[in-house]
Amino acid sequence: MTHYQGNNYFSADFSDRETLHKVSEITSPQGQVGDSETQDDRPASPVPHIIVWKVNANGQATYLSPCWEEYTGVPASAGLGFGYLACVHPEDRPRLLARSGPNVRDAQSYEIKFRLQTRCGTYRWNIARGSRANPDSQDFLEWVGTYTEMDTIEQTQAWPEGEPEFWHPQACSEPNFRAENLCEVIKVTDAAADLQAIERFTNLLSQRAGDLSELLQALADATLEAIAGAEFCLVALPEGDCSGLKLIAVGGAQNFEKGKTPQVQDKLLLKAFATGESQLWYSDSGSGVPAATCAAAIESGETGRLGVLVIGNGKESAALDGSLPLLAVMGKQAAIAINTARAIEKLKKQEQLLDLQNELLIRQQEELEKQSRRIQQQKLQLLEAARLKSQFLSIMSHELLTPMNAIIGFSQLLLRQHKQLLSTQQTQMVARILNNGKNLLVLINDILDLSKIESCSTQLKTEEFDLAHLVMDVALEFGTQATEKKVAISVNVCLQDQFIVNDKWRLRQVLVNLISNAVKFTHRGCIWIEVGELNGDRLNITVRDTGIGIGETDLPHIFDKFHQGDQTITRNYPGTGLGLAICASLVQMMNGTITAESQLEKGSTFKIEIPRKIHDKL
Repeated sequence: MTHYQGNNYFSADFSDRETLHKVSEITSPQGQVGDSETQDDRPASPVPHIIVWKVNANGQATYLSPCWEEYTGVPASAGLGFGYLACVHPEDRPRLLARSGPNVRDAQSYEIKFRLQTRCGTYRWNIARGSRANPDSQDFLEWVGTYTEMDTIEQTQAWPEGEPEFWHPQACSEPNFRAENLCEVIKVTDAAADLQAIERFTNLLSQRAGDLSELLQALADATLEAIAGAEFCLVALPEGDCSGLKLIAVGGAQNFEKGKTPQVQDKLLLKAFATGESQLWYSDSGSGVPAATCAAAIESGETGRLGVLVIGNGKESAALDGSLPLLAVMGKQAAIAINTARAIEKLKKQEQLLDLQNELLIRQQEELEKQSRRIQQQKLQLLEAARLKSQFLSIMSHELLTPMNAIIGFSQLLLRQHKQLLSTQQTQMVARILNNGKNLLVLINDILDLSKIESCSTQLKTEEFDLAHLVMDVALEFGTQATEKKVAISVNVCLQDQFIVNDKWRLRQVLVNLISNAVKFTHRGCIWIEVGELNGDRLNITVRDTGIGIGETDLPHIFDKFHQGDQTITRNYPGTGLGLAICASLVQMMNGTITAESQLEKGSTFKIEIPRKIHDKL
């Protein structure tokens, strides 16, 4: 077969009237057909309803043509096996089943009348004609035949008494049997050939299921191959905007001269597409019009009508007699193949989209991995920088601590002997050296503690001690400073059991930082230190003052390292800004929490919650 790609062929060789059929014409096909009928263009007589079937030697149906479902309303798949007997009149089932049984294995053909239930539920008389599907085989395999409705017999007519139900070849000769079947549209002896043609047709379409354009051309070529009397085949599908039908594929164009094409009746295509009924048209007008044309809808029960399948013969009007049912079956098979091809194309597009998405995701994943590696590298660099910083601070603190201890020690020694060696002015100067040395020692110790905490070298050393005594001792240390500033210190301890298990020295360090800050930033009023018990065996330590307070913008950062409310070098309150940061780290090591509340010019409140008993971390 000659193949023609795409629509290039049709746009050059077909007229606009043939390639595009308007929807306005489809809406009233009956009237248009009647308007154009002539004596030479006349529709064929209606075709009887014929069901093609195949049964095996046990009477089980192995094939039922699409006409079965149209006639009975029962799907062909449900009629396979013995399912078809449900539509046969109960009185006729034994006779019909017996005709394909082992007792007639020597018969070559048979004919029997029976009643078959229609879609509307009534029973109508049918003639079942069957013949062996393999007459030359020694082993009996299956029967093939047709069910044809008997329009001339009344539904109430009983089976004539004495009339034979089954004619063996001895009672009805083979020539007479074949002569009676010449008037039928589909002969019983041709049923097997039709089934084989449909099978070949389906196989050819399945080979092109992956590409829709190739499938449509294969559809036209396969239809020509299956129907012997057809000289050409056309496939017409709706336009993309559903405005009409357009010829998509042609088969058998080699049978016509170049530039000349068959003038297919537009109304024939329109009527087949609009009604879904197969059409057979004869014409004696000549002038390039085919002598016989058949049109069947390409129709699917799931997706509806997809187009029209057309065959024709240019010279012999009888060449397509009996081809209409076979073309209708091919139209249904073509609809299945087209739906499959469209589904495959849709899946391919989805697969391509998924591939693109996967490729994009892979690229994004690679970029995220690169970013993750960069972040990890930066993290390692920061950790290394922090380690070097902590190491530097630790080394410098130790180096500063040694001379500072000497300065403080010699200052204390001089002050003890000031009466013998030093004058009053010299004594005051040594006292200043001692105080500044102690302040500097506090700063050095803070830096040393911070470096130890950051390097995770700080370990808690737990012991049992009296918390009330510890709080009172720390408060008394700052009593002189508070008295000099005329600030009162109040201590309130309410504990049923004053003994706890904690690191006494580290807890003392936290209290010293909090109380010293309260004394430093409070110039009038009072400082309250309260210790109480909470639920769940936890303790609460509160240090509250009436000092200068902390601003709203500084409060969230109060526990940050090196953070101070006044960041200028001329600030009134000296310090490194490490005290509260060290307190927060130590309280966290004690499995506790520390919070702060403050308002400017109204004071600050620091609350610590710690467990009554902590355990050493190994």
